[in-house]
Amino acid sequence: MTLLLDGEQVRGKNLKVTANMRIESDDLSGQTSNTDSAHKGFKPKTLAVTLQIPFVDSAFLRNLMRLAEATGSGGQLKIYRVVNDTASAFGVRQVEFSDGFSAREDDTLRAWLVQFTLSEKLSNPERVETRRAGRGVTQQGAPGQSVTAPGAGVNSEAGQELIGFEATLKNLDNYLGGVL
Repeated sequence: MTLLLDGEQVRGKNLKVTANMRIESDDLSGQTSNTDSAHKGFKPKTLAVTLQIPFVDSAFLRNLMRLAEATGSGGQLKIYRVVNDTASAFGVRQVEFSDGFSAREDDTLRAWLVQFTLSEKLSNPERVETRRAGRGVTQQGAPGQSVTAPGAGVNSEAGQELIGFEATLKNLDNYLGGVL
């Protein structure tokens, strides 16, 4: 199996890619035995990659480290276009390095055991969520006096904003009544 990041092959032996998809939910049962839960969305898919790099091929490990440490113009981690059968099956197209990168020496082989995680960027659920119309914000009110400054275009008796002709009449009333 191969793994390409922006067309550059990740070189090593025994390459394994494990894809994960987390579905977030909250338990709504409280203290009961009810099984209701609230769906909180799909989190970005991740690709856990493991491979072996022989000591004689240390350039492969240096190249992989260079890819993991690459940043974009704003200092954010570089986003790579990924080519891999498992990633393709999960619908993952763009990834960035996340959660860590480790390389440890194997006890019996003269090789490093390398592990790292690639996290999906610009997923389909993320694109759908950004296109979805936002919910309107409802204004909340409470009993008591208004907190706005006096004369700020709000009728303090009714707690409503005056518009157009009403605001003009209010200003005229204040002028004639001597209130500034």
